[in-house]
Amino acid sequence: MRWRAGGAAFLLLAAALPGAAEERPLLCSGNEPSWSVDLTQRGRATFSMPDQGSAEFWGSATPLEHLGESVWRGAPSGGGVGGELVVFLRDGACNDTMSDIVHPVNARVSLPGGRFLAGCCRIASAAGGPATVPLEGRLWRVESLSGQDARIVASARPPLTIRFEGGRTDGFSGCNRFAGNYTLAGNRVTLGPLAGTMMACGEPDTSLENAFRGVLAGPLTYAIAEGRLTLTSQSGQTATLVEAPPPSLEGVTWEVTGFNNGREAVVSPKPGTSLTLSFAGGTVSGSAGCNTFRAPYTVDGSRISIQPAATTRKTCKGEGVMEQERQFLAALAAAKVWTVRDDMLDMHFEGGETRALEARPK
Repeated sequence: MRWRAGGAAFLLLAAALPGAAEERPLLCSGNEPSWSVDLTQRGRATFSMPDQGSAEFWGSATPLEHLGESVWRGAPSGGGVGGELVVFLRDGACNDTMSDIVHPVNARVSLPGGRFLAGCCRIASAAGGPATVPLEGRLWRVESLSGQDARIVASARPPLTIRFEGGRTDGFSGCNRFAGNYTLAGNRVTLGPLAGTMMACGEPDTSLENAFRGVLAGPLTYAIAEGRLTLTSQSGQTATLVEAPPPSLEGVTWEVTGFNNGREAVVSPKPGTSLTLSFAGGTVSGSAGCNTFRAPYTVDGSRISIQPAATTRKTCKGEGVMEQERQFLAALAAAKVWTVRDDMLDMHFEGGETRALEARPK
């Protein structure tokens, strides 16, 4: 790609923290046509278009606090002749039209001859590694809270969580589930009134819930670095979160807390009995309250198909124990949809509306 002397300057308007004196590692790109600018190396920018090649520029960033921007300006590398690359940086949520991912950066490019391009920027790691994950579209698990013992926070079961997606937020705050709306503006997220369940819990669940709800009250600033999300309230309270691992059936022994008795009711196991499930290698096994069982299963996304179970042949005493076993195994075989949310396993019948069983890690 040739960069001719006297050509029009390149102008890229991309988001960054207003007035940021320190250069942040940014990767900016756009579509129709495809273009990119790499600002991950201090003092250097690489502008590329697949059909025309790339060009490097050397320069530096200067804050423009009165405009709420900073500007990166550079000349062609190696002392070559050509126009400058000027990069203006500004905060602002930007929707990637190819992937529907919301990035923290807006980008606009003015090319020689008056051509205008638009796109988004994402923040790369300081070492030039993978880009920071976006706030939205993933489940975040609380790792630490202001004023709370980090060991207690980390050991909470189910864990404290929050999800931001499409203007709706939901999660688990230590005792109750919550849901509500939110809006994004730059590095600020504002939650509306939160609705939720109204269970009463003991300690430390109540203290964890009060601390987490305290952080979530009102506008928050957020930052994502090295895979960790930090939420900070106006009063200075903070919550540090990490992305929760994707849900998995396997690797856990599940203790059943409720199952469908075949009469459209989800009932708890009888006192003194234990119903368990372990999924591994295409076989689910466990205790049906009296006998142990094994059954083949297959999974396709959130869909599951479980074959009738083979069991041991014991006859157990106790009122209703054998009937419970029959009902539980029938509910298991009829389950067609599964999900794990806040460490709880939910399995539903065809259609996904009627619950077959629920379980928690044992």
